[in-house]
Amino acid sequence: MELHSPVVSVIIATYNRSQVLHYAIASVIHSTFTDWELIVVGDACTDDSESVVRFFKDPRIRFFNLKENFGDQGGPNNEGFRHAHGRYIAYLSHDDLWMPDHLETALRGMKDTGADFVTTLGVSVTQTGQNTILGTLAKDCFIPTKGIPASVWLLKREVLEEVGPWRHPRECIMHPSQDIIFRAWKQGKRICTIPKITVIALPAGARPGIYAIRESGENKMYFERMQQEPNFLERELLSIVCQTALKDAELRIWPYIRRGLGNFLRRGALKLGITPAELYSLLYYRRKGKSINRWRTQIGLSKLK
Repeated sequence: MELHSPVVSVIIATYNRSQVLHYAIASVIHSTFTDWELIVVGDACTDDSESVVRFFKDPRIRFFNLKENFGDQGGPNNEGFRHAHGRYIAYLSHDDLWMPDHLETALRGMKDTGADFVTTLGVSVTQTGQNTILGTLAKDCFIPTKGIPASVWLLKREVLEEVGPWRHPRECIMHPSQDIIFRAWKQGKRICTIPKITVIALPAGARPGIYAIRESGENKMYFERMQQEPNFLERELLSIVCQTALKDAELRIWPYIRRGLGNFLRRGALKLGITPAELYSLLYYRRKGKSINRWRTQIGLSKLK
């Protein structure tokens, strides 16, 4: 008998953060769209991540653990794709959460736009409480002026087959996730933004030492709020709007000048065939691979050799 191939293959790359992995998986299980498989790939995990996956007892979920540590989500994501059977590929960072309608929204957007690759919007949760919106663009179609995290992506599997695998951070000047979306854009793939918030992101890079602390309270709180508060998203948006209004009321000139200069540099870089992410990385890191060790040190992991 021929095995059923799901519509969407969801890939979660993880490394020794089983306490937050639980909530990421649970958010997938609560999806309103149900024809998916979930492939969780550990980057040579040494904690109880596999037990967390097995806890859900869902036949749609599989776990693999790399024998050697890759040091970044790209290695586990590539391994996950090798096991994927879906027509579409979605990624979810192990410390992020999907709203229940994420897959449904992204798939509808894919159909409505005829795109090869769609991105939704997300709320980036900060420790200061000044949350922001992720993934906003000036136009409906992607132009590489801002970073767009993988948790908001949905793409056709052919895109990855044609663009190629995630690269190791030592092989690219920008973050590997932005490198792969830029390569897709450069090859002429149609990348469209769906203007709806469907992801709650709790980025490790904004939480110093988080891998050593192994904190999961924020993830638990946001997951429970998503499930229990009927007006959760409206309250989050209202909070962000109020914070933005307060900043605007301060009448500070420098942030607007800095934003204008940044836009000017971004547009100039694009005309030269350089993405703003590449330009920033070149100016800030100066060489390939330096960004990954800075990031790993910040979150409490050892540097890659």
